[in-house]
Amino acid sequence: MLEILSSMEFFFLYLVSFRNNVLPIITANCAKPGCHTGQKPEGNLNLEADKAYSQLTNPFKGYMDTLNPENSVLYNSLTSPSRLMPPTGKLPDCEIQTIMKWMDQNTKNN
Repeated sequence: MLEILSSMEFFFLYLVSFRNNVLPIITANCAKPGCHTGQKPEGNLNLEADKAYSQLTNPFKGYMDTLNPENSVLYNSLTSPSRLMPPTGKLPDCEIQTIMKWMDQNTKNN
């Protein structure tokens, strides 16, 4: 029997691409003047398109936890009411889930 999947279930059956799925979220919400760009980015985290992947996945910075994404600095920054990022307001759940799925898939640079 053919099973009908919700659009969310269908989406998450596939590989999340950093370049096509995650980077656009980061660029639109984080890599803005006065935030995570330039010579002195907030939190010493530069999320400009050519730097975002290496900055987020740098093991010495600790932003990612591919074994337990819910404990990652990135996830907690996106969901914590006390230090919510971006400061303009919480990202839509589907965008947070996309970033989480990317972490679940071992943060590939694809």
